[in-house]
Amino acid sequence: MLMKEWTIADELALEPVNLARVALLCAQAVAYPDLQINQYMGQVNQLAQEARGYVPAVDAGHVRGLLLAEYLFGRVPFRGNREEYADPRNSFLNDVLDRRLGIPITLSVLYLEVARRMDIPAYGVGLPGHFVVGVPGPQEPWYLDPFNGGDRLSLNECARLVAITTGYEGPFRVQWLDPTSPLDLTVRMLNNLRAIYAQQEEWLQALRVIEQLQIVQPDVPEHLRDLGLIHYRMGATRLSARYLEAYLQQVPDASDANTIRQGMAGTLDDWARLN
Repeated sequence: MLMKEWTIADELALEPVNLARVALLCAQAVAYPDLQINQYMGQVNQLAQEARGYVPAVDAGHVRGLLLAEYLFGRVPFRGNREEYADPRNSFLNDVLDRRLGIPITLSVLYLEVARRMDIPAYGVGLPGHFVVGVPGPQEPWYLDPFNGGDRLSLNECARLVAITTGYEGPFRVQWLDPTSPLDLTVRMLNNLRAIYAQQEEWLQALRVIEQLQIVQPDVPEHLRDLGLIHYRMGATRLSARYLEAYLQQVPDASDANTIRQGMAGTLDDWARLN
């Protein structure tokens, strides 16, 4: 009897969720089919072991959280890749571990997984445009920025980060500081990759990313649309039509439904005749 292939969705169903393994499964599915996940999990474990020598166990959790950020992003150091931010390798945890370069969300995943192994109660914070981490403090949480050296952020600095990265000029929304669930973090990580590959017109890689998004969000019809559009770009018109038809059946009144019907009419007609 064949064993069912272990997916990101299976990993996300566990408690607690191992974000490092989720990120490595993403990398394996999208770009590194021969990735040795246990090898990189061992590197995360080793980082936690080494960090224990720098982070005293007797300090309060928020102080330990700050010391861990200083260790990972000041002493090791892992750092944000400002020069080549759109390099897809920044979005794969195995590359982050190999190159010690990443973007806010992957550096945050690394921090969160090392912190979990050290019993530091950290959590992800999905600010618009820039992912950071939070650690419960004595009166209010401490927010740390793995991309910028692990610096501690005030609420005003969090607001400024949102404005700089997104151009948003409205009032800061406190709900942006809520803990990000493992599912939402995974979706954001995959969406980052999808945007990068689409901008670079790397359609096969973009297709693999969306297939993973569909695995973790099977009820989101927009993934069917995106699979259809990418298959169309790749010249697979029958597959394209199948996905687009499935999308239109699920959301016939979608805002882009008429555009798809008009723009892909020939493709859909060809698919209908073949079926």
